[in-house]
Amino acid sequence: MIEVMEQRLAAKKRELERQQEYFRIDIKNMDSATYEDNAISSLLEIKKLKTEVAELEFCLQLK
Repeated sequence: MIEVMEQRLAAKKRELERQQEYFRIDIKNMDSATYEDNAISSLLEIKKLKTEVAELEFCLQLK
């Protein structure tokens, strides 16, 4: 069970890094008609991933 949680944590961290990189690229394109919507969606996804990472890290500390 611990091993599965560690794998999920690693996957979530990779996804978080990927989403943050996409966001950094997207903010350079502020002239887009959908910039605000895309920025909000990206930030919400990043926040969700950060919460999931924190939850997994907390659970792994309890072992």
